[in-house]
Amino acid sequence: MEPMERPDERKALDILQKAEPDKYRDARLLDKPDIQNPAKDIGIEVTQSLKESVLKVLQLDDISVHDDRQILEVIKKKYGTGILRVELPLPDNNQKKVGISIANWHSLFNLIEAYDNKVKKLQSGNYTIYKENNLFIFVFGNDEQSIEQLATHIYRKRKKRQYDYVYVYSQPMLYMIDRQKKVIQKQRIV
Repeated sequence: MEPMERPDERKALDILQKAEPDKYRDARLLDKPDIQNPAKDIGIEVTQSLKESVLKVLQLDDISVHDDRQILEVIKKKYGTGILRVELPLPDNNQKKVGISIANWHSLFNLIEAYDNKVKKLQSGNYTIYKENNLFIFVFGNDEQSIEQLATHIYRKRKKRQYDYVYVYSQPMLYMIDRQKKVIQKQRIV
């Protein structure tokens, strides 16, 4: 049975096919990892990072994204304990409406947490491992400093299995972090 198609995975595949058509032309949506191109021996897992964007919209971006205790304290005081509804700005001037349960704040990932979570899953043995294993992360709002911090984190990490390329997409920009060469490339996707 084919897995149910998720819109974010379809969008990631479309972006990758525009960015690197030869590499991803024959890729398909599957599961574990989400996008696979067996002919080129490539697998891509897809995830997203919302925490930095939400803090920026709430004008709480002066608080460290790693200090959940302080973040929750301020959010509960200002917005209560129910559902936090925000509109995240996209670089193309559109808005993405998001509802977040305050009780589940801990499940929102910043970029580094999103990466680490997926690296842990890559180690689990539950994923098809390819010669090239990549990660695609959606972020809402363009924060190049967070992307540079993620790259530095990736270059330092040493696990048995790691992602070869990490794509970070903040509409309309795609950042490609090459773990081996330790470089970040930036490409506008239209």
